[in-house]
Amino acid sequence: MTTVEENPSQFVTCNAFLQNRDWPTKSSLRYYIFFNKYGFADSCVRRIGRKVLIDIHAFDVWVKENAK
Repeated sequence: MTTVEENPSQFVTCNAFLQNRDWPTKSSLRYYIFFNKYGFADSCVRRIGRKVLIDIHAFDVWVKENAK
């Protein structure tokens, strides 16, 4: 199993994160962040003031851990 510590973090804005992806949609990403659905915000989101950044590597790990 891959952990976040093995890969360097790469933080991007929500719009940049969604640019080349079919999933999640903008509305579902907001839902996961706001309600911390399945621990998404704890695992993948860092906030700097009002700016919300997504860790790309942590997202990939989160998807693998939560896939059913």
